[in-house]
This record gives sequence, structure tokens and C-alpha cells, in this order.
Amino acid sequence: MKNLCLIFFGFFFLSLFSPAYLCFAAEQEYYAKVQTAGVQFYLMQNDNTSLFEVPTTYFVKIKPTDGDYFSSCYKNINGYVKKTDVTIMKGSPVVPYANATFKVFLQNYMYLNPTQSSSIVVELSTADVMTFYGTKSGQQVSSQTNVWYYSSVEKDGQLYFGYVFSGITDYLSSIPTNTETFEVINESQLSPSVKPEISTLSTKTKVLLIVSIALPSALILYFLIKPSHIMTTKTKRQIKKERKKTHHGDYFEFDESEL
Repeated sequence: MKNLCLIFFGFFFLSLFSPAYLCFAAEQEYYAKVQTAGVQFYLMQNDNTSLFEVPTTYFVKIKPTDGDYFSSCYKNINGYVKKTDVTIMKGSPVVPYANATFKVFLQNYMYLNPTQSSSIVVELSTADVMTFYGTKSGQQVSSQTNVWYYSSVEKDGQLYFGYVFSGITDYLSSIPTNTETFEVINESQLSPSVKPEISTLSTKTKVLLIVSIALPSALILYFLIKPSHIMTTKTKRQIKKERKKTHHGDYFEFDESEL
């Protein structure tokens, strides 16, 4: 029982701090429009970590970041875009991201990188529907093209991300031009990204934070200490039970045979 509880709480804490494919939350949302072809979405602030080319005329969600890149989100993936590649706009688009899907017309695989020599992420069937994010040049599997689609697919309740060679795909949804536009602003007009400090939190919030941290810790400590406490209590009870006393008039005498 003790081991089971420790394993449960271990997974609980890992789930809290594990990275997830969810867009960052911000008090003020800002979007930047991709107005030219070839704008890359990066995994890190490094030119060598490009994931895909963002479809032209669509948007990335951004927040203020130091350096040459904006911390960005496209659909449900966090990453970065170069500040010089996008135009910051004051407004929230109705359709910020290109909503496109596709299938494969023969049994194949999703790969970790845009090449068949990289690791296989998951096997694909002709019934699977992939969500399209963007394109990337990679291995030229056929003589027609070297374009791969960065995409996601859900199988058995799990979401997978990777590359699918475009030459084996079919039924790619049309990606119309996004004509939404707003007032253009510059980086200096963005509100700074403020990280909340414990001293600025309300008393109620502080209490909730302390309880949420202390309660699981107390439960873990309880299950660690409980077995030894039970054994100590049982030993004391056993010793008391074994010490039988015999009444002799006005005094008690321990039966030596029982000691």
C-alpha cells in the first residue's frame, strides 16, 4: 500500500511539471501576422531548430521576449519566431491558424525528422486523419518533391507529433488566404511579461498555494512513518500484556515466570 501511494504521488507531481503541448496563458494576448513566405517556427531560439514553415497570411500568438525571437504559440505548440519575420498587430483574429487536415493513401509512418532514416514516431493507416501545421524541406523520397508536412495524429487516446512525406498524402484541406488585419504596433507597445511573485499574491492565494504543496507532502510523510509507528505501538502493547501482576494482599507482585 505504501509503495502504491508513493508511486501515485510521484506521477502526480511529474504531471504537474511535465511539458505539455499547450499554448501559454497571458493576461494580454498579442498576435503577429506572417505576411511573407518562408517564416519558420522554431523549437528554440536557434536557427537550427526549425519545426516548420508557418502558412502565409496566418498568425502566431506571441509574448514579449528578450533577444531576437518572440516566444510564440501556433495552434497548441509553444516555440519561437524571429521578430523580423512577423508583423505585430493589435487585435485577436477569428481564425489565427490554418485549419487543414490530410490522410495518407497507403500504409506508412510518421517520422521524428523529415527523413526516412530518422526515428519512427507512429505507424499510420489510411483511416488516420492528420492535423496539418506547416511544411518543411527534407529527404526527397520521390522525384516530384522533398516537402514534408509537420503534423499531429491521435491514436489510441495519445497525440503524436512528427513529419509525414507529402508525396504519400491525400485529401489535404484547402488553406484559404486569411484576410484579417488589424492596427500594426511595434514591440515597444507590448506590455512586459510579468511573473507573479509570492509577495504580491493575496493572503487567500498564498494559503491555497501552501495547502496544495503541504497536503501531498504530509500524505507521503504519513505513509512513510505509519508502518514503523504501528510496529512500535504493537510492541509496547505486547510488553504490557506479558507483564502480568499478581495481587498479594496490600501489594502487587510480578510473576517472575512471566518476565
